[in-house]
Amino acid sequence: MTNPKPSSVPVPVDDTTRAAILNAEVARYANQGWTVSSVSAGQAVLQRKKRIGWFWNLLLVLITAGLWLIVIIIRVVNRKIETKIVRVDAYGRVSVS
Repeated sequence: MTNPKPSSVPVPVDDTTRAAILNAEVARYANQGWTVSSVSAGQAVLQRKKRIGWFWNLLLVLITAGLWLIVIIIRVVNRKIETKIVRVDAYGRVSVS
């Protein structure tokens, strides 16, 4: 007699498990410098400001005798915000967009 193969059909998880999975994923991103903008049932919105490469900018400031500071000031004032949406579906699968 052979044993039946386990089913590969995903099993839905309860809401507390979904919340725990979402909290763990949000904590992982928070350790990387992301801030939590909002959290709702099954999803969280994370944001952070885009980084500025200081090494090359400093080098260009030195080469151009300070003229490159104008570009850096404009970049710092107008930094873009990166946004990620972390979702946990009914089966406990995490998706990030």
